[in-house]
Amino acid sequence: MDKDQVLERLRNENSASVAEQIDVQPEAEAAEIGEDTADESAKIDEPIVASGDEASGEAEEQVEEEPEAEEPEPNSLIFPLSYPVELEHLRERIPFLLDHGLNVEVDLSDTTYNAEVSIRELERLAIELRRNKIKVSAHLPHRDLKLASRDRDIRQHSMDAIQEGLEIGKILGARIAIFHSGFSNHVRPSEINWWVEECITGLEDLISRAKEEEVIVALENTWESDEQVIARLFEAIDSPWFRFCCDVGHASCFSQFAPEEWVVQFKDRIANLDFHDNDGMADAHDACGDGVVGFDVVSEIIHMELTEPVNITLDVRDEDMERSITHLEECGFKFDLRQ
Repeated sequence: MDKDQVLERLRNENSASVAEQIDVQPEAEAAEIGEDTADESAKIDEPIVASGDEASGEAEEQVEEEPEAEEPEPNSLIFPLSYPVELEHLRERIPFLLDHGLNVEVDLSDTTYNAEVSIRELERLAIELRRNKIKVSAHLPHRDLKLASRDRDIRQHSMDAIQEGLEIGKILGARIAIFHSGFSNHVRPSEINWWVEECITGLEDLISRAKEEEVIVALENTWESDEQVIARLFEAIDSPWFRFCCDVGHASCFSQFAPEEWVVQFKDRIANLDFHDNDGMADAHDACGDGVVGFDVVSEIIHMELTEPVNITLDVRDEDMERSITHLEECGFKFDLRQ
């Protein structure tokens, strides 16, 4: 299915639901007006009784004065925008975040530093982030980690490192933690079923811990060529604490499907979006608009499919950040930049 067909199908599906919302809204407003009128009448000691004609006329005037229901604006969603920063450099990068009105996605990939940093230092960072009203998400450790491994020691080390990252994210105030499953094109087709079952076992423990910490784990698409592996993980673990992070850059260079099709597939589970661009071959994290990702189409699909804004992580280099935001705004995105 090409992009035009996807857009046409989604427009047809959404036209009926929009019409229903428009028809229902005036009735709800009329009910609210009736309640307000009753409250005002109760405050008057001696109610004034009008004749039938007068009452009818007043009712007509009241109806005429009621504002007409407005159609919801298609681009009314305003998205919070985050920028990735390594934990080790978080303190020194706070002025940069403040200058650009950005929130932060704390990169916890350095497991050596994670093990060395003190709880007191993390608590001080959390206080500074709160003081500056910088919202926090976390990116859990993932390099060389495998929840699905035939080596028990590798599985245990991986789980320990990921859960340590979850605890650090919690201390910093993160409500969402991005997670890589570890799946890659190195998993042989004959071993995919085994890999999925092993990953589910580890995920069940991780999501149980996330529920205790009240942090949502958002599974990010990485090397998956299609949605099947991720869909099976969601089918096995149906929890509000287990959601999806749609990485449009990864979808562009690793997947058989366009980025917007990933949005459609997992629209009910999306908790985070990751934006960057590339040439369709290498995961270069180029500026948005410099590669093959059609952010205009992505924007239209997101505004059609999502009813609430979710956090967007702008995963590009510093020198590409401002023009990436400009390109995304030209494509229809609106951002909550604290400036």
